[in-house]
Amino acid sequence: MSEGVAECTEKLDPRVQIELERLNTATDEINRLEVELDEARLAFRRLLAEGHLRIQQLTKKLGTSVHKARPYYEARFRANITSQELQAANITYDKANSAHAAAREMVYLAEQGLARLAEGSGGLTLDPAWQEMLNHATHRVNQAESDRAAATVTQRTKAAAHRAATALVQQLQNGLKRHIAKSRPYFEEKARINSALEAQKARIQTLEVQVADAKQKYSSALRNLERISDEIHRHRSRRQSTRNDTTSESNASETLEELCAHNNDENVREWLRRADRSDPDTWTEIDLDYSSPEEISFEKCSLRPRSTPEKSSPPSPMETKVMEMLTDDQIASLMLDAQLEAVCERLAGVARIPRSPQSPEARY
Repeated sequence: MSEGVAECTEKLDPRVQIELERLNTATDEINRLEVELDEARLAFRRLLAEGHLRIQQLTKKLGTSVHKARPYYEARFRANITSQELQAANITYDKANSAHAAAREMVYLAEQGLARLAEGSGGLTLDPAWQEMLNHATHRVNQAESDRAAATVTQRTKAAAHRAATALVQQLQNGLKRHIAKSRPYFEEKARINSALEAQKARIQTLEVQVADAKQKYSSALRNLERISDEIHRHRSRRQSTRNDTTSESNASETLEELCAHNNDENVREWLRRADRSDPDTWTEIDLDYSSPEEISFEKCSLRPRSTPEKSSPPSPMETKVMEMLTDDQIASLMLDAQLEAVCERLAGVARIPRSPQSPEARY
């Protein structure tokens, strides 16, 4: 219960709040833009339907005049296109002409500098800086001349096309005056409808781009939230594992201290502490080549009470609890101590002295 409360009261990662705000903002923006996009598409369809109906009504009303005057308006449309192309060609020609003039001016300045240098140095004109400047200016002049020639050709071509389109418009206007005047409402209405449809189409495309950007922001915020959540879960798992290890060690230490406190035998308390804390700096030198048929086998050593005629009393509950508290490493350490003690006594030729029944080693 306390762990759940601790997790609930844990301070929230500020990154989560930031990404949640981004997510909510992106969601609101997506909803708003999608509503506007649906409305824009509906308006486009409505304009298209209304325009088509209006064009059909004008076609029925004006009769054959629309069909006869159509070549004139198509010629005017082509004349407008050629006029725009001619304006662009004129701008390109002006830029090329200005660049050519600037390049020629640079060549003139470089030549003047070399001339002054020649006058001051007695005819020597081998200055690398001025030579480099002159070469660069000459290259720019050549490039500018090439660009101006191409711009001149383009300008002349566009001018000829515009003159031809204008002449065709004038010719059709003179031959179709009555039909042109009668069909003018049809073509004016058609131009207005086309302009409105183009504007609405541009708005739809803009809204589609904005919706895509908003969805990208939403996806980014969602991925960031998932990444932060994974980091928080990994951190909590590591912290919970550390807390569990600390709790286990604390419980084992408290249980050992409790056993020592409730046992009145000083030897038992000392034995428990020694079994719990093995000294890594204690070393025992033994002869590994020593062997004796009477040596106690490590595998057969046991700390459990032996059923001997000398000991008929069963182990006390405290002793049983002590045996259950011992780990495998502690049992192995105690068995190794008993084996080493037997080996040392046989090497020294000393008989083992019977221990007191109160000693833990004698009992086990």
